[in-house]
Amino acid sequence: MLKFEYATIEDRKWLQPILAASGKMGSENAFGTLFIWNESYHSRICRQDGYVLLSSGEHFHTYNFPYVADPANAGSLRDALQLLIDDAAEKGFRFQMWGMTEKEVARMEEAMPGCFEFSIDRDGADYIYNSSDLIELAGRKYHGKRNHVSKFNRQYQWEYEDVTVDTLDACREVSCEWCRQNGCDPENGLDKEVRALRKAFAHFDELKLSGGLIRIEGKPVAYTIGEEINPQVFLLHFEKALSGYDGLYAAINNEFARRNLSGYQYINREEDLGLEGLRKAKLSYHPAIILQKYRAVLKGTES
Repeated sequence: MLKFEYATIEDRKWLQPILAASGKMGSENAFGTLFIWNESYHSRICRQDGYVLLSSGEHFHTYNFPYVADPANAGSLRDALQLLIDDAAEKGFRFQMWGMTEKEVARMEEAMPGCFEFSIDRDGADYIYNSSDLIELAGRKYHGKRNHVSKFNRQYQWEYEDVTVDTLDACREVSCEWCRQNGCDPENGLDKEVRALRKAFAHFDELKLSGGLIRIEGKPVAYTIGEEINPQVFLLHFEKALSGYDGLYAAINNEFARRNLSGYQYINREEDLGLEGLRKAKLSYHPAIILQKYRAVLKGTES
């Protein structure tokens, strides 16, 4: 039986390099995602036989695709998958995996032909953009976004600054006001985001987070915060902008990308959770990649 444990902030030192070396682009491959959301999704880690194994779920395990931690001692992918299958059986869980890419699905099928049923989780797909697109907003397809930014620049007296531990109180102020405007409670699920934000703020430097903040006439009104997944991909965890300011979301998005993200090829803006408005907003920025995520169960066991 495998022993999965909650990641601590001290685990970042050894785990982040393994996650980054995998080259994966999904939001679940950032240590910050694993750490700041673990109270809500009960994400846990296990080191076993040269692999790092991840799972989530309070009363069950949903496993992720295994990470090779020690190539010299890691067995085959079939061996790693069998570890997870056996663990689920020993604990009395239905075996299930989530978050696999199309290539990982193909590897699983090659390792254990005909053993799994696969399905796409469209609501969990990540929206990944060329950083140059979000920075430059060039061409006809970004005409509307450029207009929003231009209107914002003309209409308001604003200033931008990078988020640091010294400006986190300003971000907290924005978060509190945003919750008053939108409601942050269990009914809409935003209480989980509040808990994740608290952990992100509490461990901002240790998690190597970075972000941008906009003030209008001295008042903090918007911020964005994220982290590097790997040297090619930056992940945006949070983006909050108060209502009543035309073009504010477009402005914070563009300013942070322009000032901080030119060194990355891609920017991951996470999933849409199946929310129609959020999906429309993410599609309006013309993602370079919609990174599909797959689920897997053992054939004959899906309920």
